Amino acid sequence: MNAGTRKAGTHSNPKQPLNAARPGDAAKRRNGRRPATGAAGASAGVPGGQGSSPIRSGTQRRIERTVYVLLLPLFFLGYKFVTLQGLRDRAPNAGGSSAQTFMRRQELPTRRAEILAADGTAMAVTLDEYTVCANPRAVRDKDKMARLVAEALGGAPQEYLNLLQRTEKADGSPNFYVRLARHVDEARVQKLRDRMKPLPDEKRAVRALRRKFWEPISFEAAPRRSYPLGDFASQLIGFTTSAGAGADGLEWAWNSDLSGAPGEVVSQVDARGRPVPGFVQERRDARAGRTVRTTIDPEIQADTDAAMRELVRRFKPNFASAVVLRPRTGEIVALSNAPSFDLNKRPRDVVQLATNHAVSFAYEPGSTFKIITAAAAVENVPDWKSRSFFCNGVQRVGRHDMHCWVHSTSQQRHGDEDLSESIRDSCNFGVYGFARLAGAPTMLDYARRFGLGERIEIAGLRSAPGLLSGKPEGWSAEQLANFSFGQGMLMTPLQLARVAGAIANDGVMMKPLLVRELRDEEGRVLQAWKPQAERRVVKPETANIVRAMMERVTREGTAREYAFVPGYRTAGKTGSAQKAEGRKGYARDKFISSFVGFVPSRQPEFVILVVADEPKGSHWGSEVCGPAFAAIAKNAMLHLRLREGTAAPAPAPELMKLPAKVASRQ
Repeated sequence: MNAGTRKAGTHSNPKQPLNAARPGDAAKRRNGRRPATGAAGASAGVPGGQGSSPIRSGTQRRIERTVYVLLLPLFFLGYKFVTLQGLRDRAPNAGGSSAQTFMRRQELPTRRAEILAADGTAMAVTLDEYTVCANPRAVRDKDKMARLVAEALGGAPQEYLNLLQRTEKADGSPNFYVRLARHVDEARVQKLRDRMKPLPDEKRAVRALRRKFWEPISFEAAPRRSYPLGDFASQLIGFTTSAGAGADGLEWAWNSDLSGAPGEVVSQVDARGRPVPGFVQERRDARAGRTVRTTIDPEIQADTDAAMRELVRRFKPNFASAVVLRPRTGEIVALSNAPSFDLNKRPRDVVQLATNHAVSFAYEPGSTFKIITAAAAVENVPDWKSRSFFCNGVQRVGRHDMHCWVHSTSQQRHGDEDLSESIRDSCNFGVYGFARLAGAPTMLDYARRFGLGERIEIAGLRSAPGLLSGKPEGWSAEQLANFSFGQGMLMTPLQLARVAGAIANDGVMMKPLLVRELRDEEGRVLQAWKPQAERRVVKPETANIVRAMMERVTREGTAREYAFVPGYRTAGKTGSAQKAEGRKGYARDKFISSFVGFVPSRQPEFVILVVADEPKGSHWGSEVCGPAFAAIAKNAMLHLRLREGTAAPAPAPELMKLPAKVASRQ
């Protein structure tokens, strides 16, 4: 009953809501007291428990909504930061990531150093050129951009437009980088930069539009290799690849020194490919290359190149090569090959033309080898001065008939020939007779002494070692005869020049010297090479005797009409070697013509070798190569006199008159 009474008392007015204010509540609020709520009301789940009111509940909801509105952007920014941080920390080349979109590795190019002649003349230099780049996705008016770039740089606007339209890579990802033009010189780059500059009276708004328009264009330094002297010593200097690495010649041999080491900057870029300030991850500065200073005399080299061109013009050989060296120092002052080519305009057959035959062509030297036979006979045949051998033009040697070159002329034979006459007349049977007296082991030993069969280390260039037979004890008479006059072995033009150099230098062979110094970018010498004797080959008196024999060749022998140098006595040896054709033997109509000698004949200043492969019209070494020797020697002595004055050998007046036959040819 009590409970029912409480229910009836509580809900005496059925239309009154449960949470409606009772009549006395307003008075209590006016008196500063809040109406009490019973425990029963709270436990029954009546809203607004603990004194809750409609006004307070609405305020809380507004505050919560405001907090949510303020926190949402903060959560979004935090998410983006974490995402970008993760991309930045990821490896740029990680498979499947888009890190490369936001990271860029930019190479800092180094400047390739110069190759210089002995006097500092530049033979290979680096020119400042640029690559013009663009962000194709940031170019709005591509037609206008292509037209303006073409007006400044040259070329067809359509070509630039095609590049600017490459907004995607092959895999479909965004492309932010294209190269519009490569190898652009400073003048054209400046012309384009001038177009990008604002005009003096340009309004601010127009200036902003101009800056926005040109913003996608950038310039990258792209140095280009250049050869100021064109076809000067092209096979010796060599050239570089399109990437700037040495491909041949000195450019290849000294590539690591010349090229230096490029630097690198790793940076974060925005969606347009622009570096983000303050986000440089790594920087490594470039190291400049080292300048190579050679022993090449530019004047003598130019004269030697000209002599080779003239030889090729007249006799049309497959190629012609020449070596000019200083016998007392081993310095190579000229190394020439023809046909040649302009290093700045390389032809399609550059691989064939670029071969440096002077150091890589191994061939049978023929009669020029006879100076080694003479040196071996002088030192190993005690009575060589009183010995002589008869040349009948044809002689049975072993099981074969062998011929001396004279047999093909009207003279038919040489008759009795001592050693000096055999060298003067280049008699095959004379030198063979002395080779028999010296013996096959001695002949092979002297060939090795003079450096045959060993590879010459010459400034890192690709050189051939030649070839020598290994067991002379088993040689037949034919083999010894062939060997005595330059068949049955292989040697390079440079090796033959060193043989003559040892004779000219009193029997001492010098190491060939082609590179004199390495310098840094400020001109300081980092490393230097000096003349160095390699070994003594023959006695000084032997060298003097052989020099006198070689002097007879140019004064009264096979080269007297062709190797004349006004004012100076010369010494030399001719060679006209038949070319071997494998097992078929020797070709009847293919020869390698050569001439090796020095000037002056006493206290020589220059050793000069000229060789021509398969000349047409004549194959005699004296006729084909002798005039080239004479032209090179004449100019070399003239340059020496101009440079050293009275310290250089003076021309003798009695030796200035041209021989009658030489005068008639000129």
